Amino acid sequence: MVIKINDIPPEGLVLELSEKLDMLGEGAGPATLEADITITPAIGGAFRITGSYRAQADLECSRCLKRFPFRISESALEIDLQPGASLKGQAEHELDRAELDVEFYHGDEIEPVELIREQLLLALPMVPLHSENCKGLCPVCGTDWNERECGCPRMKEQVGGPFSALKDILKKKE
Repeated sequence: MVIKINDIPPEGLVLELSEKLDMLGEGAGPATLEADITITPAIGGAFRITGSYRAQADLECSRCLKRFPFRISESALEIDLQPGASLKGQAEHELDRAELDVEFYHGDEIEPVELIREQLLLALPMVPLHSENCKGLCPVCGTDWNERECGCPRMKEQVGGPFSALKDILKKKE
């Protein structure tokens, strides 16, 4: 949903969004986004976007590769939107805390869904797990250990674990 800057009245624009998003751009599974936002004009072509959003993404467990729904509950949204032209001619500087929620737009349009998508990506876990107790897959045969055990020897049983070679090196030094 693209918003023309000229269509935003001085008192602000209130939007209710309901979208299906491809979160990771891979066609891996849609995320359902619902948001209530207000876009308010500020000084110098800047805008303030406030509101809240909720989403449910379809993620893949990092251990067993099963797909599972991940819910992002009601989250507050506060973004300062500056024109991209305001960056020209400024020297590089370290961002302070107040500048971390500043986004930039170019041209005469704003894409609020893309701004919210960035916030959703930050809310997703780096290592998604469908359960903290997920046992994962057997690295030898691929059996899902959550469903059943396989007859393959575990890595610990085979070689004593990934750091067993260090034990032998330390013994030689003594």
